[in-house]
Amino acid sequence: MHQLSYSFTDKQVTPWGGLRLIQDFYERCGLRDQIRALDLPEPGSNRGYSPADLIEGFIVSVILGAKRFAHSGMLRHDDVIREIFGWKKGMASQSTFSRFFPKMTLEKSDQNFAQLNSWWFSQLGIDKITVDLDSTVITRFGEQEYVEVGYNPKRHGRASHHPIIAFASEPKMIVQAWMRSGDSSASTDLKEFFSEVLAVLPKQRIGLVRADSGFYGNEVLQYFETQEVNYIISARMNGGLVNVIFNQYSWYQAQDGIEYCSFEYKANGWSKSRRMVVVRKDSEKLSKSGGKTLFKEYDDFANYRYSAFVTNSELSADLIWTIYKHRAEAENQIKELKFDYGIEGFCSEKFEGTEAAFRWAMVAYNLMSLFKMTILKYKHLPMLSSIKFQCIAIGSYLVKRSRKKELKLAVKDKRRSFIEELFQKVENIKPPFSFSNA
Repeated sequence: MHQLSYSFTDKQVTPWGGLRLIQDFYERCGLRDQIRALDLPEPGSNRGYSPADLIEGFIVSVILGAKRFAHSGMLRHDDVIREIFGWKKGMASQSTFSRFFPKMTLEKSDQNFAQLNSWWFSQLGIDKITVDLDSTVITRFGEQEYVEVGYNPKRHGRASHHPIIAFASEPKMIVQAWMRSGDSSASTDLKEFFSEVLAVLPKQRIGLVRADSGFYGNEVLQYFETQEVNYIISARMNGGLVNVIFNQYSWYQAQDGIEYCSFEYKANGWSKSRRMVVVRKDSEKLSKSGGKTLFKEYDDFANYRYSAFVTNSELSADLIWTIYKHRAEAENQIKELKFDYGIEGFCSEKFEGTEAAFRWAMVAYNLMSLFKMTILKYKHLPMLSSIKFQCIAIGSYLVKRSRKKELKLAVKDKRRSFIEELFQKVENIKPPFSFSNA
């Protein structure tokens, strides 16, 4: 039986030495200065933690996989990470985080995140940005504020929160995000929410808004038209629309097995007619195609799956469908937010605390997304869990050299060249940040 002897050491060691790379990027991109300029709740005593240090500690915890407040103090005894970020008191405890976030009122959160996100998107060298609106359901198991029974596709009848998120497609970042009551619909409070989106991204910079059928309705469409914002929104297949589709005779082939048509349509309750684009896919040729099966009783229609979109864009019908398909990336981003950034956790008894932690998790997401886009520059962006294995999970320790502390990273061979190249890229980073269209 093989047995390896063990002993203990007082040497300051961390498994997360690659955070030195993230910390460097965090400072050079300007986010640290912006956070320290925000109006954050101050501690109740002179011995309290700096609010900016608390925010940084929370962001780092989220990046490393924390899923609830009980995890957020996991680096409390990691003196190497404390040295990397220069925190005077190190990482706070769970109870400190649990008391800190509920101090942020909803008004103060709106003000701080509008200020922070406006600055961030002003640093992006992108003239036109596509905004994808989406909502998701977060099931709760306690008596927290605004936890209500509403639409819950996986846990029917369970109480939940129902956040809404606006994604910026090109930089793969989040423009704005709200936590909402569980009995909200996808489009609840959309006007108020989108006004915050416009505070971050003036409508001149919004090239297009895409949304699923949860946002399909006259009030939403009228609002976007009043704001002079172009939109493509998935339509619900109600009876009136289905009848119009059935009577369409002019179908044009986009590619083998895919056809489309376009027509003006006025639904019940609409103030005017709007352009509809309908795509149908041959399910025999494209067995994995999405869409809804209609007219099963008619042989000429039974093999097709249909999707419909309402739009105020004048682009060709096949291009409308092609552009809308890329909205699926928002679904993947929500999955990453849940699995890697813990947005289903960090639930406080007070709604203000839940909302604040949720939105600061979005800041962690934006930081790492910007890192992926500007430093890693992979063709297919990896999820956070992959990045942790690639360049964050590095055994490291501190040594003193010429009266100064130095971080020793346990990296060798090809991986050393890879990490050194990343440090050089971070050293040269500066706004405005540019993105490849490839």
